[in-house]
Amino acid sequence: PGSPEPRKPQRVSTLLQQVSETPRKKRGFTRSPSSAANSTQGTKQTLTPSRKVSARSLNTVASNGSQRSTSRIRAAANRLPGNRDRRWMDEAGDMLTLPPGLADIAEDEEGGKAAEGLKKKEWERAEKWRKMAKVLKPGKDGEGMEFEFDARSPKLIERTWKGIPDRWRAAAWYSFLNTSAKKRKESPSEESIINAFHKLQDASSADDVQIDIDVPRTINSHIMFRKRYRGGQRLLFRVLHALSLYFPDTGYVQGMASLAATLLCYFDEEKTFVMLVRMWTLRGLDKLYEPGFPGLMAALDEFHKKWLGGGEVSKKLTELSIEPTAYGTRWYLTLFNYSIPFPAQLRVWDVFMLLGDPDPSITPTPDRPFCGGLDVLHATSAALIDGTREILLDSDFENAMKVLTSWIPVKDEELLMKVTKAEWKLHRRKRV
Repeated sequence: PGSPEPRKPQRVSTLLQQVSETPRKKRGFTRSPSSAANSTQGTKQTLTPSRKVSARSLNTVASNGSQRSTSRIRAAANRLPGNRDRRWMDEAGDMLTLPPGLADIAEDEEGGKAAEGLKKKEWERAEKWRKMAKVLKPGKDGEGMEFEFDARSPKLIERTWKGIPDRWRAAAWYSFLNTSAKKRKESPSEESIINAFHKLQDASSADDVQIDIDVPRTINSHIMFRKRYRGGQRLLFRVLHALSLYFPDTGYVQGMASLAATLLCYFDEEKTFVMLVRMWTLRGLDKLYEPGFPGLMAALDEFHKKWLGGGEVSKKLTELSIEPTAYGTRWYLTLFNYSIPFPAQLRVWDVFMLLGDPDPSITPTPDRPFCGGLDVLHATSAALIDGTREILLDSDFENAMKVLTSWIPVKDEELLMKVTKAEWKLHRRKRV
């Protein structure tokens, strides 16, 4: 498995760039002059939380010196154990800056003790995953081994939120979808999907021309996909060709290539195809990519009404006439592949692969066809809104659109996932 970066984004919002290049300041409580007090008493001071100033809209100036920040009482209350999730959401903007440990490494090219500490931590996490893995197929000399993980284990779920070690990612993803397939009697077997993959290589697809155009554009900075008609590009074409024929009603749609390319970084072409088929049938992608995109529209409507639901950012975007379709289409159809850095995308996929099953207690309807299966994607979208909240609240239409539709330079994927988990838990509690 590798850790490729997707192709360089075509556009990065200036505001996001400014925030991401600003060092994160420590959060604490310091005595600073209160503007309200100064206007009347001149020397009176109050306790206020120290917080970095958000980047402002290029064409607006905050009136009355207003800086949207957490009140000192709320900030203090957020430190209590029961308010941890609220704290992550309040401090979500910090996901755009390097956390202290990685900031130390960035300053020291050789990494030093901080880098060694991270390596040790990664090794310890990998060892924990090894102990959770059940060997299904030993393989000769350790090659081709297959593992199974107990998807119902609270310990495994918690560790998946914390991130799957890269060496275990392929085994875990495959096991998660295999577990979902076993729950569905109508789900085709791995063998039948692989047989279909090879048979479909001999058939022609009406989408082959478009696939051939898109393949060279897909994460071509990665060594696998650099050479035309060779290596990863050839594998990618074969997988997308088969997928367009396996789901003839959908065919090929732009966005699929980035999904297949990500999987090819971890699996051979046969297992990549199996993973895609199962993501389509078990994770709702068949509905997201449905012709005419009624499923995508339903997903974005659900996000707008159930997740953004009347908050201050939602009101601001409504005021600016910015609908979720303006920015969410790219997020959902590529599962954030072209919107956040690759390490952050993988963390989202870790949880989506595990927790993306629809809730059997929910009856599907035309306007709500996913039955909770996209909750991880909704929670991630909400987390990205939380992370850019202060910028969006001070933006006009043009700058808000640039922020939402450009590359979001998440530098702290740990915080991104903490905010995502907090949003996910909050919504689950509301649904119950």
